[in-house]
Amino acid sequence: MAVDSKYPKSVKAGKPLLEQLPPGWEQFSLDYYLELTPRKAKIEHHIEYDLVTVKRSRGGVTRREHLLGKNISVKSQFFLEEGDFLISKRQIVHGACGIVPEELAGSIVSNEYSVFRAKPNFFLPYLRYLSETLYFQQTCFHSSIGVHIEKMIFKLDSWFKWKFNIPPLLEQKKIAQILSTWDKAIATTEQLLANSQQQKKALMQQLLTGKKRFPGFEGEWKEVKIKEIFTLSSGDSKPHDTEKNLEPNKSIPVFGGNNIMGYSSKSNSNDTVILIGRVGEYCGVTRLVQHECWITDNALYTKSFDNNSDKQFITYLLQQYDLSKLRNKGGQPLISQKPIYNLKIMIPQKTEQKRIASSLTYTDKEIKLLEKQLANLKQEKKALMQQLLTGKRRVEI
Repeated sequence: MAVDSKYPKSVKAGKPLLEQLPPGWEQFSLDYYLELTPRKAKIEHHIEYDLVTVKRSRGGVTRREHLLGKNISVKSQFFLEEGDFLISKRQIVHGACGIVPEELAGSIVSNEYSVFRAKPNFFLPYLRYLSETLYFQQTCFHSSIGVHIEKMIFKLDSWFKWKFNIPPLLEQKKIAQILSTWDKAIATTEQLLANSQQQKKALMQQLLTGKKRFPGFEGEWKEVKIKEIFTLSSGDSKPHDTEKNLEPNKSIPVFGGNNIMGYSSKSNSNDTVILIGRVGEYCGVTRLVQHECWITDNALYTKSFDNNSDKQFITYLLQQYDLSKLRNKGGQPLISQKPIYNLKIMIPQKTEQKRIASSLTYTDKEIKLLEKQLANLKQEKKALMQQLLTGKRRVEI
């Protein structure tokens, strides 16, 4: 077992604790239900092969490379079939496992993977959902050896010593069917969200460059430097009471960079401001903050602002320009006022700015609604899984 105590979020450390066995279920190790199925592949130099990988956090089996046999360095390869359950021996502690989809049948993997089929008493898609449980993840972690989380190796013999509570075959199929319906709803919402985000991107490209204009607006756009529109100030050190975990609805948000990093009883900004992350991962990331807050020295924010400009419009414009490109070269990512001040932009009259900002704000609201719907679906599915996969909630067969 690993001795490294610094685990990424995907790793579920801790001792596996099996729930009480529900009536009518069985308690066996998974080798009672799974069969290791290695299909040795003879790699021919002149034949092309699809090589696959498994994404972390149960992100699915995907194509990694398409190579001629002569270019495949590891010659010990195995064929996959649709419906195989695949485990990455080096990445399973991060949740790298999944079902092989139809389009990847005939692909190959090296002996760094374990390939399973179901015995007659088991429905393999059920394992897809069982793999999302905390107990499954912890058994994988405790069945892996290594001193560093990124170098741990999965030991199948150790894993097969852990027992699982498994429902009868018909109940397995019913549970998998119910959860697959939730997966379809989640996938549909994810696609709607991706479409809305892409549409917003295209709309910003048209509206913020003047390529598309609303009826009634015909005036010429003018070129100005950012320093003609606003001045920037750096935030202050984090308030001392931020660590007190004050309730969000009773306290003031503290912005570090571009994200809320806590809450405080104090504020250093009472006006609507444009916030620009100045260091690290949020370097150049821009947002509009329209409420009282505390801004740390990880961010820059607008002080004076030109009355002929609309803050929401300028925020969208700066997001379109991607200020992260103005950060320093080398060392820690850092952005200062000077390169931002020298940035030249094209802007219309304030009335047109407001009209453009209003349209994009409406699009943002649609995106946030879809994001909320998606988060709710995932949370509801998670809660349902907890009930169904432990037998606390039974299904009718």
